[in-house]
Amino acid sequence: MKINNSSDELEMDYYLQIIEYFQKEKIKKEDIEIWIDQSIIELMKYLKLSQDRVLVTNALILLLSLFENIPPDTYNNRGVDINGVSDLDKRSIIEKLKNEFLPN
Repeated sequence: MKINNSSDELEMDYYLQIIEYFQKEKIKKEDIEIWIDQSIIELMKYLKLSQDRVLVTNALILLLSLFENIPPDTYNNRGVDINGVSDLDKRSIIEKLKNEFLPN
C-alpha cells in the first residue's frame, strides 16, 4: 500500500485502502502478514517525512483492529456466557444487582 502525498483527502484514502484490502476474499494468511508489514513500513516512512502522528496512529489502530485477533479489551474473554446460566441463577443475579445499585 502506498501513501499518496498529493491527495487532498490523504487520510480518508489511506483508511479506505486498509478497509478495501480487509474486505478481499481468499487471501492467504502469509500474504496478509506481508501486506500489513509493508503498510507499517510505509506508515513509518510517512511519519518521518510528515510528522503526521494522527494519521499514523489512527491507521495503525485500524490495521490492528481489523487484522489482528486481539480481544477489544481485557474483559472481552472474561465472565460467563449468559445463555449457559439457568433462569434461577439469572433471577438471583438480577436481585443482587438491584440490591447493590438501586436505592431501598
